[in-house]
Amino acid sequence: MEEYYLMWLSRIDGFGFKRIYHLLEHFGSAEAIWFAEPSELREVRGLHDKMIEQLLSSRDESQLNDWIIELEEKEIEFYSYWHPRYPKLLRTITDPPVGIYVRGELPDDDIDTVAIIGARKCSRYGATVAYEIAKDLGKTNVIVVSGMARGIDSEGHRGIMDGGGKTIAVLGCGVDICYPPENQELMQRIAENGCIISEFAPGTPAMPGHFPSRNRIIAGLSKMVVVVEAGKKSGTLITADLALDYGRDVFVVPGNVTSALSKGTNELIKQGCPIITEGNDILIALGIAYKEEEKVKFKIKTAENISAEEKEIYDLMEAETPISAETLCRKLHKDIQDVQYILSLLELSGYIIKIPQAGYIRAN
Repeated sequence: MEEYYLMWLSRIDGFGFKRIYHLLEHFGSAEAIWFAEPSELREVRGLHDKMIEQLLSSRDESQLNDWIIELEEKEIEFYSYWHPRYPKLLRTITDPPVGIYVRGELPDDDIDTVAIIGARKCSRYGATVAYEIAKDLGKTNVIVVSGMARGIDSEGHRGIMDGGGKTIAVLGCGVDICYPPENQELMQRIAENGCIISEFAPGTPAMPGHFPSRNRIIAGLSKMVVVVEAGKKSGTLITADLALDYGRDVFVVPGNVTSALSKGTNELIKQGCPIITEGNDILIALGIAYKEEEKVKFKIKTAENISAEEKEIYDLMEAETPISAETLCRKLHKDIQDVQYILSLLELSGYIIKIPQAGYIRAN
């Protein structure tokens, strides 16, 4: 029952992690807090009369039983911060949720988790890159974490599952509510191929104020974060900033410098975040060996002839001797962002291959 008493504490408005931790230090268990006398509660330092009133009025055994029955009926698990199944990475952040509700199966802590996040109103380029990178990761033992939002998030979830892997969706509502509504089929598939997580109780609707809280969990659950597309001021950048605060690595897919959807990502590149153009870049960063013959090249349906800008770069490449992006910049007198963007398009289209730590060659 201790977990259910912890769940009760987590549902009291205004009782965050620090306050509940303080109460547990004083009483020893959530069950003891449930049964504590008003006089005992008044002995707790920093617990004001209004808080004591909240605690006392929230002790409703019938309601607690209803919550427990609801979890059982909807096949939802609750894991408090102190439960052995609570993700270890999430425990390390400065403001961890008191508990999480889970539909599906939480992965083991020794499996690498990578967040793929980006714009809701993404471009076709962004959607394709997110999907293909995630799909490539699906052939490894890496789990993709995202927020099941429209656009990049959804493509990341679909890609990893289409590649045979598992994924985690973190919601800004209850795990029994589908948001956005059109993702009902995707949500069910995620529950069967990974899990859905939220710190919000079942039945809680999606609200704007919930998403910053959701974003910190995405960052907290992930060993590294990959940003595909992001505007200059967006929730995606907030998640990236949180990840950096938590000591996570943040990688960026370069975008078109003229696109509003690339302003945020290109700004992260300027700040020193490394560039990602394929799933293998992620695996190298994670220290995972990936045999070249098993690697699936990314393909985008493109016109038969490449553009003049792409051809200009392609013509400077050879089939055996790699050339770096910096060398291409010097030869063409172009900015690094412009060159990296075109290199990404050529690579994703299958015209060139990136050789780690060396540069790029033509794909014969």
